[in-house]
Amino acid sequence: MLEVLSEIIGLTIMTIAGFYIIKKIIESNQKITSAKNISIVALGVVIPLMIYQVEYKSIYTLITYLTNIIIYKLIFKENIGKSIILTSIAMIITFIADLLFSIIIIPFFDVKDIRGIWYLKIISNIAILIISIVLLKILEKMKILKKINKMTNTMENTSLILFLILLIVVITIFAYNSYTIFKWNEEYILNIILIIVFLLLLYIFLREKTNYEKLSGEYDMLFSYVQNFEDWIEREQLNRHEYKNQLAVLRCLTKEKKVKNKIDEILEDNINIEGQAVTNLKSLPKGGIKGLMYYKAAIAQKYKINLTTDVSIESSGILTKLSERDIRVLCKLIGIYFDNAIEAAQESRKKNISIEIYELKDKVSFVFSNTFKKYKNMKDRNKKGVSSKGEGRGNGLYFAAKLIKENPWITEKQEIIDNYYIQQIIIKK
Repeated sequence: MLEVLSEIIGLTIMTIAGFYIIKKIIESNQKITSAKNISIVALGVVIPLMIYQVEYKSIYTLITYLTNIIIYKLIFKENIGKSIILTSIAMIITFIADLLFSIIIIPFFDVKDIRGIWYLKIISNIAILIISIVLLKILEKMKILKKINKMTNTMENTSLILFLILLIVVITIFAYNSYTIFKWNEEYILNIILIIVFLLLLYIFLREKTNYEKLSGEYDMLFSYVQNFEDWIEREQLNRHEYKNQLAVLRCLTKEKKVKNKIDEILEDNINIEGQAVTNLKSLPKGGIKGLMYYKAAIAQKYKINLTTDVSIESSGILTKLSERDIRVLCKLIGIYFDNAIEAAQESRKKNISIEIYELKDKVSFVFSNTFKKYKNMKDRNKKGVSSKGEGRGNGLYFAAKLIKENPWITEKQEIIDNYYIQQIIIKK
């Protein structure tokens, strides 16, 4: 009887630990003491209890994991994908706490005592709960919880869900190995090292995904801005043309040198939106691509880069048939390659950029050609962190490579011809 009671108490403590961890991650105002949540937690205790045995079985952990996914979904009212992620994170934290506690008590107790003696079992679960809270506080101070919450709110979480499910299966195997060994020897140490390796892989994966989502979010924000920029720049071109005509008339009417100089200063725009390079972009369809090209062209001209553009596409061609989601992806790639062309051209002696956009045989090509300062690691340019601009840079092309891999309707090609670096984006119909 005491054994069953201690297991009920233990399951309740660990379920509450998971509840507290998830509540902290998503900053929920849910309370465990509500009648509804108490009944849900009771369900999470009863199901694993039905298959409990003193001797540890891997299936017990997996059933507890699946049960917790359901109960935390019911409590926090999250979708199943987010519930899997949150439950997995909570389980990993409690597993680390369990591992740390086991390392401490190995010299003093046998695993059968811990699982078989009722009061040791309760003490163990309370200790794991306390260590879990300490770990949670550390993660909170490191702002990792906020990053996890932000990540789970993004639309695409399939890769993260699959990775976490795989990790839970691996952890379950290691937990079983730890149970069967449970003494300090080479095998147990190797087991701990492998656990640490997998946890480091999780950290690297989460950091990688966070950086990816952050960069993606920045380009999404730019996309929303350039859509408004399209309308503004076309209105501004008309208004400024008339405005400049009037200034030119005034300049002819005055003989004052200072007035003429001032008019000349005004006529020299900080953002040139009237050059031939910008005018050639007018045939691009509205919806984001045109605005982005206008914006980047203005930046290139601001930096005194010699920009030429050539656009030859059909008025109702492939670009007009792209969905908003596809346009966002394409704009991210254009933004990365145009930015790289501007930075590379700035460092070169001739400072030339040529952009060709043409439609041919059910394909549209964006070709960015720019002069550049020779860089010895050109072959590694798509790798993360590789850049001629110094340490901590070089994520743009790595991000672009991931985007292209996820979108098979886009291909790209890079080559160097006559001291020009050429980057091509090809959109298939």
